[in-house]
Amino acid sequence: MCLYHWLKWLDEGADSVRVTSFDYKKAFYSVSHNIICEKLKTLEINPYTINWIISFLANRKQRVVVDGIETVYVDIYKGVPQGTVLGPFLFSFMVNDIKPMDAQNNLSIKFAAYITTSAPVKSGSVSAEAEVESIQNWSEANQITLNLSKTWETVVHCGSMKSLPAPIVGIERKSWLKLLRVTFQENPCCGDLHIDDLLSKASG
Repeated sequence: MCLYHWLKWLDEGADSVRVTSFDYKKAFYSVSHNIICEKLKTLEINPYTINWIISFLANRKQRVVVDGIETVYVDIYKGVPQGTVLGPFLFSFMVNDIKPMDAQNNLSIKFAAYITTSAPVKSGSVSAEAEVESIQNWSEANQITLNLSKTWETVVHCGSMKSLPAPIVGIERKSWLKLLRVTFQENPCCGDLHIDDLLSKASG
């Protein structure tokens, strides 16, 4: 799917495609109960179901026990419970309202705590930068912190380019990115890094 859109945009005249992979710090532990409860209330489903899900998050407490020594219970106001059926659903629902600003010229992929955006780069276009800024603003508004040390971008292009678009401040640029366990390179028709990775795992 990614490769199809990248090649389509390049074939339609884009100079390149800017791909940005976002990572969140302790994503599942950072979900604000207040924010997700407000989002749940906007769903057009039975209110009893909504209240049941909200009660699943409400009044949660935790403590630490080491060698029989117990700490006092503390209230938990953030995070989706790990090891539960609802946990992954709630996080997916939390990030569901991350929408591309230009749906016709942007591809967003969400998987667990990773979000990847792709946007064609054309002369005078700021679409890619605007999409990145939009996700940064969403993250701040929803109180989930981006892990910039694991947030990267790559510029996909065919053949050689005279000049690459200017890097986005604070985001490291790489010559390849791994999306959903597939290694993509700057040249979308080149797959030697992915093949090397598969061979390494097979022989290991």
